[in-house]
This record gives sequence, structure tokens and C-alpha cells, in this order.
Amino acid sequence: MGISYIVQKEYINTNSTTPFQGEIYRKLIHYSSASISIGYLFIQKEIVLLVLGILLLLMFLVEFIKYKSNFIYDLYLKNFKHMLREHEYDRNRFRINGASWVIFAAIFCIILFPKLIAVTGLLMLSFADSTSALAGRLFGKKQYAPNRSYVGSITFFVVGLFVMFLAPKYFYTVTEYSIVLIAVIATTVADGLSLPIDDNFTIPVVCCSVLYLLYILFYPGIVF
Repeated sequence: MGISYIVQKEYINTNSTTPFQGEIYRKLIHYSSASISIGYLFIQKEIVLLVLGILLLLMFLVEFIKYKSNFIYDLYLKNFKHMLREHEYDRNRFRINGASWVIFAAIFCIILFPKLIAVTGLLMLSFADSTSALAGRLFGKKQYAPNRSYVGSITFFVVGLFVMFLAPKYFYTVTEYSIVLIAVIATTVADGLSLPIDDNFTIPVVCCSVLYLLYILFYPGIVF
């Protein structure tokens, strides 16, 4: 069977083919990804990257075997189909699943950004994205764009604001909280645009990028 590798955005919307109970299971796993951020606060960077790197390789291996082996594929569907997006069990193309994108985003942010910024961006993904997806499925009947509802985006902003205001800070000043507010707005807008790359990657990367640039702008000479 030929396999083509593509980047596929994982859409979360009111028209999702995933049963709502399965959506809840997905989001519980998503919420649990906060353990990466919390662990990174207390564990050495190199150790965190090593663990995440091994985990990502194992996940890729499972995905590859799943698409090559009929037995593994059938076993996978039997146990997890109720949690999957349609594209995640399409054997015509190999696609990176949402969980793999979360791990990849964590590795990317931890390598590229200072610790507190990386932690904040990843917490946004764990809580704001997950909660907004569930709210959108339950109440987001009115959409402003394909796969995006007003309820979902408002929930994303409110939860994101709550998470980022509680996240660790460098100075705890009015200026720093203003930076946080701008970053939440920017990340909410980015999420609402339905960018062509999976939002498990774009959300933390956009959040971290905006935070990093604003810290440099408002705190020249800052030592992270």
C-alpha cells in the first residue's frame, strides 16, 4: 500500500464525526498534556527533551505499523475508533495524529523558547484548546467560519486568559500582565483562522512567539 506523508490539520468542530463521548476521552488526554509543562518546571530541560523524543519516536512507530499491519490496524480501530477523527483511520494516507503533534509542539517550544514562555504556551494548548473544543461541540451552533464557532472562540479566550494570568511570571507587573493579554488575543485570533497546520502545533508556537517578542520589546535586555 502506497503511503504519502502530509501535514493535516485536525479540525475540531460541531460537525465532527467523533462521538461526543469519544471527544471527551480525547480532551481528557489533551488535558493530561499539562503534565509536560508542570514537569518541565521542575525537571532538567535535557531530561524532558529526551523523554519526549523517545515518546514521539514510539508514537511514529506505532502509527507506521498501524498502517502496514492489518492485524494492528484492526486492533487499533476496535479499541480507539470512538476517539478518532476520520482522517486518523484513513489508510490511504499516513497522517500525524493529534497526540503526536502535541509532543512535537512541546519539543519545539522547549528547544526554542525560554522555560517560562514555553510552559505558558503549552498550558494554553492543554486547557484553552481542549475546553473550547468541548464548548464548541456542545453549544457552538453558530459558526463565523468553517469549523469555528463564536462559543468556541470566546471560551478559548476566557480560559486562555485565566491560564496565562495564573502561569508563572518573571516580574508580576502591570506591563507583564498586559503582555499576557496581548498574547491571549493573538493566539485566539490565530486559532480562529484555521491555519493549514494542526492547531496542536500552531497554538503554543504562536503564543510563545508573541510572548517572546513582547518581552524583548517591553523589557530590553531581559535575561530569561
